[in-house]
Amino acid sequence: MSPTKSPTFVGLKGQSLIYAVTFTCSIGFLLFGYDLGFMGGLTTSPTFLEVFGDPEASLLAFLVSSYEVGALLGAFFQFVMGDRFGRRPNNMAGAVIVSIGAILQASTFSLEQFLIGRIVAGFGLGIMTTVIPIWLSECSMPESRGRMMAMQLSNLIVGLILANWLDYGMDTYPGSIQWRFPCAFQIIFCCITLACMPFLPESPRYLCARGEISQARISLAALRARFPDDPVVVEELKEIQFALSVEAEEQGSWSDVFKDNGISGFSRMAIGFAANFFQQMSGCNVMSSLGPYVFEDSIGMSRHNAMLVSGGLQVWYFLSSLFPWYAIEKFGRRPLFMIGSAGMGVCMTLSAIFVGIGGQNLGYGAAVVLYLFQSFFTLGWQSNMWIYPSEILPLRLRLRGGALAVVSQWMFTFLVVEITPVMITNIGYKCYVVFAIINFATIPLVYFTFPETSKMPLEAIDLFFADRDGKRPSLWRVVKDSLDKEFVAGVERQLQERATIRAEKNDETCTSEHKTGHLELENA
Repeated sequence: MSPTKSPTFVGLKGQSLIYAVTFTCSIGFLLFGYDLGFMGGLTTSPTFLEVFGDPEASLLAFLVSSYEVGALLGAFFQFVMGDRFGRRPNNMAGAVIVSIGAILQASTFSLEQFLIGRIVAGFGLGIMTTVIPIWLSECSMPESRGRMMAMQLSNLIVGLILANWLDYGMDTYPGSIQWRFPCAFQIIFCCITLACMPFLPESPRYLCARGEISQARISLAALRARFPDDPVVVEELKEIQFALSVEAEEQGSWSDVFKDNGISGFSRMAIGFAANFFQQMSGCNVMSSLGPYVFEDSIGMSRHNAMLVSGGLQVWYFLSSLFPWYAIEKFGRRPLFMIGSAGMGVCMTLSAIFVGIGGQNLGYGAAVVLYLFQSFFTLGWQSNMWIYPSEILPLRLRLRGGALAVVSQWMFTFLVVEITPVMITNIGYKCYVVFAIINFATIPLVYFTFPETSKMPLEAIDLFFADRDGKRPSLWRVVKDSLDKEFVAGVERQLQERATIRAEKNDETCTSEHKTGHLELENA
């Protein structure tokens, strides 16, 4: 491609191309939401339960949560092998594996086959949910990165809505099609992902890390709607290469996520892991995966009303997710984390009180409070959590550290989905108290240990963790500096200056080597 020609992908460039990337990512997360939600209706379906011998609460919970086991394994696979492949191939492989799992589930006549299908599909989704946020964050512009993630996460909720209302609609059909069709419906989203993915750009940061600089330049130019030799593209490419060269000076291996290595690698991985942990332990997936079960068995609604209210909850959830499109860049990551946790803690406390006292009116009150819980969750932790690990981690550790963070996501999703039916059966309203305590405990942890990352170039965040006065700054110092506008501006200037100096040195080295080689040829 000519260096003076503005590159495009499927005729798109700039923000339009980023929207296309966001749409494709959104389909992957719509699949994520659908897979979380469709089993909720099946857990109360007599036709489905009859196939598996009317399983008790613990086995029923495992039928749902076995998906999370597969997703955890998929995320761990990304931790070990993901950097060997591009962001796009990983995503496409995940979609193929989910399709295979969906076929196994839809065609099953035995508990064993259904469990294998759940685990296989979960494995594919674990791959996708690890790589999608990284691909999107590496393609987006700093000033709109959070908004793109918020838009993507709204589609996760669309998946939940489709799952709940499809379960509700299929409930009137006799026979096994009532649950086989929702199982097979996952394949549609996989096909859309596979159709779109090959025509979109690979992450320019991944291409730089692989040494494919010319392809990275074309990809970046298309994403920024610039010419490949435009100063904006050249400068951003310099910053990416500078970050890579600094990281390359340290020994690199998969174990780097457990080391400092001059870039506070372990501390940053631990923050990403904690973000995933606290999101799941907030109780969010209680309503996403087990909504009908909670409304029927905990609050006391009829099966019909429980499915209707659960479907309405997902519609409310989607409407609530539209506000973060504006708020996530306006207010920043930290304030939304803390506001979300405070609101969710209050909602879980009120749910415990209403369910504990009992009665039909208070049961409906508990349902209303759980609606509000979803609003606070989507404001504080939905979009925020999925973008945050990709921002806080350095490029060399981004996929591996992000994979470990997603391992945390699925590990604790499995735990919550597995134990919730048992908790509701054995301790009743007290299960809401557990989630309330966890949400309130999250607030001080975010305040003291989560740096602000909103609107910052990904490469600039490395400099927040760099040595100051000959020693590594404390995490609290990094947090305070990330809130100091003058310090942030200075870091961004420092990044540009260092990137330029590094590029000039590389040019001088190449020129010197070229001259030396030329002289050697003349002497020969």
